[in-house]
Amino acid sequence: MGKWTLPPLGWFKLNTDGSSLGNPGLAGGGGIIRNHLGEWVGGFSRAIGFTTSVQAELRALKDGLLLAIDLEILNLEIEMDSLVAVDLINSSITSNAFFSTVVDDCRYLMERFELRSLKHIFREANGCADLLAKAGCAQHPDFVYFPNAPAHVLEALAFDVSNVTRFRLISS
Repeated sequence: MGKWTLPPLGWFKLNTDGSSLGNPGLAGGGGIIRNHLGEWVGGFSRAIGFTTSVQAELRALKDGLLLAIDLEILNLEIEMDSLVAVDLINSSITSNAFFSTVVDDCRYLMERFELRSLKHIFREANGCADLLAKAGCAQHPDFVYFPNAPAHVLEALAFDVSNVTRFRLISS
């Protein structure tokens, strides 16, 4: 099962996601930053171009970290539904040259926060970022910043702060 959870008092939460229509394919990224009450602080969508899903995930993380730095956030919980991307960032080495630059950029940006954590979550707990990433695949400006929640994520945003849990279906 998966449910979005509030960050602790004094922290903000960044959820990011990448979307690729094919792998590789036309890709987009998106992310959302919320405060300890679950309130929208900022969000974005980005058109990435033709790439892999993992590259889209990493590009979305980089954009989200840059946004959090611009917003002068000090303590940041970061959640992604790509275990591969989380493992690449948390690993002490980067074995894949295709990802090394963006992985190094993300690691460097993460050092800018006083306190930070990065963890994998299930897709069911990442609905808002998923919608923003999918919108990025089809948008014409490369990058769109949302100071307020856009209409297409309002339902997912309300669901996240509710007490409802999404159940994960696992085939046997």
